[in-house]
Amino acid sequence: MAFDIIFQVNHSEKNALTKNVEDYVTYTGVLKDGTSIIDPVIEVRAEMGTLSICNYMTIAAFNRMYFITDIRSTYQDLIEVSAHVDVLSTYAEQIRTNTAVVRRQQNNWNLNLNDGFFKTYQNPIILTRNFARGLTHDEFILAVAGGN
Repeated sequence: MAFDIIFQVNHSEKNALTKNVEDYVTYTGVLKDGTSIIDPVIEVRAEMGTLSICNYMTIAAFNRMYFITDIRSTYQDLIEVSAHVDVLSTYAEQIRTNTAVVRRQQNNWNLNLNDGFFKTYQNPIILTRNFARGLTHDEFILAVAGGN
């Protein structure tokens, strides 16, 4: 089965959700026998110099974007391109629609969540109040607020 591959140049970090990519060239390729769509090895008829600039590709037939991991010349103008799926860009829309309670983040934190890495001080506040009528014996009233 032949499919179109858009070879691109990625200008973003690997862990960016949305990549800044520039389309470079489009070729038709075939999936090499015994490979998956997660880590495909694709055969393309192209010149090595043209593909050597590219580090990213999109295959619409698989609904995925890929990081190019290796480009090998196998026979004259037959090029083997190895790649690995970019999960963040492939599923960016689904990731954006998720909601979650983030337990730990470098700039924002939630003091209502138990976090052993965020240092806080627990200083007791002791208030003494006299009762207007007093107590009959040696008695104490203890009121505690907060805690687990």
